[in-house]
Amino acid sequence: MGLTSGIGAFLSAIRNGGPPPEAMPIVRSGFTDCVAVMIAGREQDVTRIVGAHLGASFGGSGLLAPGLKAPDAALLYGTAAHALDYDDVALSGHPSAVLVPAILAEAVETGADGAVMARAYVAGYEVWAELIRRDADQHHLKGWHPTATFGTIAAAAAAAVIRNLDAGKAAHAVGMAASMAAGVAANFGSMTKPFQVGRAAQSGLQAGRLADAGLTAAPDAIEHDLGFLRAISPKGNVDTTTPTTLGREWRILETGINIKLYPVCYGVHRSLDAMLGLVQGENVSADDIAGVEVETGDTQAAILRNHRPQLGLDAKFSAEFAMAAAAIARRCSMAEVSDAFVRRSDVQSFMPKVSVSTTSAKSAEDRALAPSERVRITLRDNRELRSLPISYPRGHFKNPADAEVLWSKFADCVNGAPIEARPLFERLQRIDTLASVAEIGR
Repeated sequence: MGLTSGIGAFLSAIRNGGPPPEAMPIVRSGFTDCVAVMIAGREQDVTRIVGAHLGASFGGSGLLAPGLKAPDAALLYGTAAHALDYDDVALSGHPSAVLVPAILAEAVETGADGAVMARAYVAGYEVWAELIRRDADQHHLKGWHPTATFGTIAAAAAAAVIRNLDAGKAAHAVGMAASMAAGVAANFGSMTKPFQVGRAAQSGLQAGRLADAGLTAAPDAIEHDLGFLRAISPKGNVDTTTPTTLGREWRILETGINIKLYPVCYGVHRSLDAMLGLVQGENVSADDIAGVEVETGDTQAAILRNHRPQLGLDAKFSAEFAMAAAAIARRCSMAEVSDAFVRRSDVQSFMPKVSVSTTSAKSAEDRALAPSERVRITLRDNRELRSLPISYPRGHFKNPADAEVLWSKFADCVNGAPIEARPLFERLQRIDTLASVAEIGR
């Protein structure tokens, strides 16, 4: 059985075999965190523009948008979820920002309960993990946005589960999604980046619906020499022949999701942890600092492309800004990632003090995780402060934040929305037991 057909068979079978119970805490975290950042992103300019284009906006609850067809709702939700770049990270991308919007939108129309939504999330995650593990190289460095490419196929997989497609139609859905998957890293730091994420959710649902209606795709659209995997591969080092282990191995248990505790690119989170540890632990002020050196990986340095940002959007992809925020504000929160803060004279004058050096990853595992990061501060009196190497930022699957930190992020994101934060948080923390998606939006 080929890869495309194997994926279809897995998607058809998961409704009976189901994911392991151990996956449910990860699913709950994914839904909880994504809904929080989706609500926080509802008033961002990119979300307003997309909503106006669709002729809709978020409802009175601040969560679900009434009156939209599911694919368009997924576009709006996905754009909002990624508008602040504050959503979770895994699989070289942002799985929940695609999967949760697609699942919520489709569940409204199909009446899917929490158990089905949870299975759809795991199915999408597993298909994404199955595909991305087959390439040895970083797609970002080729210019691809993995959330937009792999996420489109993952959203189609989730839609296939929600719509209860048989193996053949599910294979057609992911094969069709392979032709709809697109998004480039050059648009990082612009409104188009979150739009790409929303489009992935939208396209995945469209593929699932069209497959359900009878539209077909090539039976080997994923693995063919002219198919998806080889087309987007940076160097062609891609495995298209090994049989899938979907349903026998559960990669969500191995890699989980990583909750972002700063609303900036994940590539700078470890450096932020290191910088904040130094300035807070040593009680260093920004005026005391003569220079900052950030040591990071090749991929991270390439993504952090904006060296003198002027807006909140491009500041999210700037190591120089992140270090400035840590030194001046002693934090990096939504308040700092604003046009006004970025343009402050003290922030602008601090950024030239920051330099970035790179360390190449040596192994495949290193390339996936990236090498550990360090920060060195040179003070005006010529003393140096050096951080310890940091392999996993706070909130990472292997360095998880505690429940109080997660609730604090949720409450901060939901603050200002016409919604009661704590009850919503608690409902999302048992998403897999809900009788209907309507329980989330009430």
